[in-house]
Amino acid sequence: MMDMRLHEFYRKFASARYAADAEPPPIDEFAALCREAELADAASNNWLREADHCLHEIAEVRQLFVTAISKWLTQDGSKTLAKALVHKVSVRHLQQAFPESYDLSAITEDQGILTGFRLCALAATPAVSLGWVLSLASLPSKSAAITAAVERLLKHLVEEQPSTTMRLLSSKESVFKDLEIAKEALTYLKAEDDWLDQQPRLRELVMTPEMRLVLSSMKRNESREIHRHSQEKSVLATLFKAQHFKYANRTAVEFLVGDEVKETMLEMSPFSVSVELPFSEQVDPVAGKVVRDRLWRGASQ
Repeated sequence: MMDMRLHEFYRKFASARYAADAEPPPIDEFAALCREAELADAASNNWLREADHCLHEIAEVRQLFVTAISKWLTQDGSKTLAKALVHKVSVRHLQQAFPESYDLSAITEDQGILTGFRLCALAATPAVSLGWVLSLASLPSKSAAITAAVERLLKHLVEEQPSTTMRLLSSKESVFKDLEIAKEALTYLKAEDDWLDQQPRLRELVMTPEMRLVLSSMKRNESREIHRHSQEKSVLATLFKAQHFKYANRTAVEFLVGDEVKETMLEMSPFSVSVELPFSEQVDPVAGKVVRDRLWRGASQ
């Protein structure tokens, strides 16, 4: 029964994504169903796995995401659902080179402020959290509470993830590049970066060749372990035969065209994604938790 109801919700969320004149998405009804399932199945998160496809559709549509996250993050009963949606949207925008823009005119001021604080508390990917903060700053009529919240949250992002924040603010694709508070933050970050570049480098802190070899070996072993686990859990591995080209940078792939077998060459190149962790989490995890707890409580803290 849960699957059938979730399928109906998925159909409505997908309609909102592809059809402009679709009926209003049932965000509240979906949250109520998930709360009911969570209470009935508190020991496991099977209900969350079943709702995954619905959360994916919500994360894909900006206005759906704004409506859902501003309700769920500000209600204690929907905390688990909100965290799952934040994870979805963080993965969605992990490699984005500019801050995401959100239309916050349809939600209340209190919802917008508290959601911004809690997105930062959950360490949402900066493209999302910074985009939310700058969207608050872009509202046509801003109260003193919004101005204070924007200044505090922007200061937090600048201090906790300076490199990523500077990269996002520097993007030419950003719709916030002419926003005064964004320009001030970018100027400050560039000045800090220049100051750091001018500082002397201690040779004692530079890794020796032996240390680099050890680090390279650790990374290689970690990569092999990740690959081994993914192969063990892969459904495709049971259907297709794998071929490994240890030292090649190109591979030949054969495919059928009618009755003929043709061949094409595919270039192989390494791929990686780097993520800047919050500064306080790296230098002092205890202080990092204190920072997150304060942010979760909102502007009053």
